[in-house]
Amino acid sequence: MINNILKRLANIPNDKLLHFFYGALIGAPLVAFTNPLLSSAIIIVISFGKELYDDLSSKGKLELMDAIFTVLPVLLMNIVKYI
Repeated sequence: MINNILKRLANIPNDKLLHFFYGALIGAPLVAFTNPLLSSAIIIVISFGKELYDDLSSKGKLELMDAIFTVLPVLLMNIVKYI
């Protein structure tokens, strides 16, 4: 079972892992100093805004999974904080 989980984690593209890392980096102070709704809303606006900026400026394409991987650590931190 653990090998199966590790194989799945190894298949996550580096780009998505970077989005997760920077989402955690930006989200940690948000979670620590604001309420869950506000921290989630801020990271959602930041992540989708960045994807929209990439698309409009032709620096990349709008990728929903990038935004999701950016938001995910904040959602996880909020869940852990209030369990």
